[in-house]
Amino acid sequence: MSTVQRCRRGFTLIELLVVIAIIAILIGLLLPAVQKIREAANRMKCTNNLKQLGLAMQNYHDTNTFFPASSYTTGAAAPGNPSGTYHSWRAFTLDYIEQGNVGKLYNTNLNWYDPANRTAILTQINTYICPSSPGRTPLLNVTKVGITLASAAGPTDYDTMNTVKAGQYSGIFSLPTLATTDQINSVMVKDQVTTIAQITDGLSNTGMIWECTSRPDLWLNGKKIASGVNDQGFCWADSDGPFSVDMTNPNATAADFTSLTTPIADGPNVFWKKNDINPANLTKFSAFMNATNDNEVFSFHTGGSNCCFADGHVAFLRTSISPQTLSAIVTAHGGEVIGNY
Repeated sequence: MSTVQRCRRGFTLIELLVVIAIIAILIGLLLPAVQKIREAANRMKCTNNLKQLGLAMQNYHDTNTFFPASSYTTGAAAPGNPSGTYHSWRAFTLDYIEQGNVGKLYNTNLNWYDPANRTAILTQINTYICPSSPGRTPLLNVTKVGITLASAAGPTDYDTMNTVKAGQYSGIFSLPTLATTDQINSVMVKDQVTTIAQITDGLSNTGMIWECTSRPDLWLNGKKIASGVNDQGFCWADSDGPFSVDMTNPNATAADFTSLTTPIADGPNVFWKKNDINPANLTKFSAFMNATNDNEVFSFHTGGSNCCFADGHVAFLRTSISPQTLSAIVTAHGGEVIGNY
């Protein structure tokens, strides 16, 4: 009886290469979808963080009958800060975001940078961090207050707006002069508390907490141009974190940024300007969101940034938002008409 031997045919090298190529193509097709899903989840988490902060501010107001100042910087006694010490608004709201243990370590009768507060300010609080932020380079010292740390202080990606700069506001709305100085102020301003009754534009029309992510690193038009150099917004307790709407050049480069040390007149290397009332510059300096985190509205969300309004709701503002609408949302007493965002 003869035995029939059958050859078992395996994959050829070409077939294996074809299969590998198909798998690589499928992975390439899936990666953008995975990234979109991840960003969608991060944006939802960011939205939730801001909702928690908005609720904390509402509870703070219920307890104290006013919102705290965006920062206390004068060294004089003020409502909400009778000791006259230097603090950010966050230092007074720790108990309202379930961070009472950190609050017990933080002494509001001392300046935020006092050595006795260092254990508290080294604590990272996740509610203050946007998950879309790629992280940041630790800044271990701030010369303006003489603080030096052995490790990174707890960062923050969320802060308040003080105002729209007077020049920008006047130019945007074609106003020769402001009716009152308070016309450009937001809900929370430096060294001044605000009550709900004073928000005449309406709580649902007025932004209160905004994104300005990845400080102290400096980002410009999608690229990090410097590491750990911006000591404003040094940590969640820093009294110098709040910012205002300035003009940003969407075509600026890193060379433009590094060549500029102070706001100056028109020139080839101007990156941003403050209080420019020349309407011709509203086109040149037209980026108001996600162009730079140099104390401007900035996030790593695709197409826009989250904002918590004074009534506690959170909305996603598109980068295509008009400067008029953004400015109207920032101000609490301007009486403007809010456009689409």
